[in-house]
Amino acid sequence: MIRVHFGTDDVARVRFETEPDPLWEAALGARALGDRPIPQAARRWRRQAVTRLQPAMRPLFKLIAPAGHFPDFLTPELPDAALGPAVELLMDTPTEVIKAELEPWLPPDVEPWMADFVAGRSRARRSLGNAVRLFHQEVLALSAADSEGRLAADLAIRSRAMLNAGVEGMLASLHPDISWRPPVLEARGFLDDGSTLDVHLAGRGLVLYPSALIGECLALDIPGRRPRLVYPSADLPYVEPDGGSDQLAELVGRTRAAVLRALRTSASTTQLARRTGISLASASEHARILRNAGLVTTHRAGGVALHSLTPSADRLLAEPRPVPQLRPASS
Repeated sequence: MIRVHFGTDDVARVRFETEPDPLWEAALGARALGDRPIPQAARRWRRQAVTRLQPAMRPLFKLIAPAGHFPDFLTPELPDAALGPAVELLMDTPTEVIKAELEPWLPPDVEPWMADFVAGRSRARRSLGNAVRLFHQEVLALSAADSEGRLAADLAIRSRAMLNAGVEGMLASLHPDISWRPPVLEARGFLDDGSTLDVHLAGRGLVLYPSALIGECLALDIPGRRPRLVYPSADLPYVEPDGGSDQLAELVGRTRAAVLRALRTSASTTQLARRTGISLASASEHARILRNAGLVTTHRAGGVALHSLTPSADRLLAEPRPVPQLRPASS
């Protein structure tokens, strides 16, 4: 059981991770490949993923305990969601931090790579960085678009809940395994020994991170950092199936329909391109066309163009509509 204790100001300091964190995705993905319950979409990914594993990825898996624990230094606080800088930050973890987190759990006859890593040797650090990069390129890439889409779809549900019922109403509806009994948010964690993890926010606020790679909740609580609760994302289809009738795609085109669906949660042009698997130039052009049609609005925040759906687009996505029959042009 995870019990998150809110202070006076913490409800106002709740925020969401709005795009996949590359190091959390690596840790959660490696963890999901173990023998543990995960959502159906993740099980489909796991069947493919196990065929793509390579020996060079082993350093990452050596940091994932059989029970599902992994060290906190594997998921540092990142300035942005780019993989390259994230890996560099991971490889620069101070040796004393690595020792403090790993040494209490290591057996006396620790294997060579782990011994070198705990000692802070650069070769072992580089092999971990290479393992994370390779895991992203060869394994997580299989589900990257789907993961981003599921994250966006979950955030859309939370945004609507917050608009309708406020932050506390949103907290109460996060997941069947999560309950809000002010001032405590209770969540079923992966520990099965009956113990309870108490997280006291004490004015730090809380980061909520929906993930399609877990079947239970995880929490991170480190002094000086904003605590984080990772919970299973809503289990709903995000990408429309290729077969069958897709009236929205018939109306506006398949790619433009995907762009509209991806914007159920506001996104930058870069995020939009990743969610839909198209180029930056194409994402920008589709956003422009949809903006001119009154379906998308764009505003700049911190030098980044942020695209959002208009009420007309919300209605278009919410209501099945017949495809209009176009009349031939008169001669």
